[in-house]
Amino acid sequence: MFRSKNVIPYLTFIIYGITVYSCTYDNLENHPCASAPDMISFSIDIVPVLNTNCSTLLCHSGSEPAANLNLEADKAYNSLQKEGSGYINTANPTHSVVYSQLFSSSKPMPPDGKLDPCSTSLILKWLEQGAKNN
Repeated sequence: MFRSKNVIPYLTFIIYGITVYSCTYDNLENHPCASAPDMISFSIDIVPVLNTNCSTLLCHSGSEPAANLNLEADKAYNSLQKEGSGYINTANPTHSVVYSQLFSSSKPMPPDGKLDPCSTSLILKWLEQGAKNN
């Protein structure tokens, strides 16, 4: 027969072991977003995201880009800056069409799947920093 005062130390040790084993440690240095720069560059950080996800065949490229928004590297910034388009809103970055469309439920962009969190974070940070052509 078990004696309760002999079992308590063993149970305490087992519970402690399970708790320690179940803890995880996330090293931020290995996190893909951890290497994001403090200052976002349009040409270095944003254009590659647009090239990979937006200015593909039959989307925002060529002579007749979707929504008349050409996001090819050499045309992207001027297209996004069209007056009255709302693509870029530095006063309220989350209301910028280029950002809010990424989360649209009716017509999400890109249509073949969401951008990864690091890319959406880069775009928002660029908008918050004034959406400069740098």
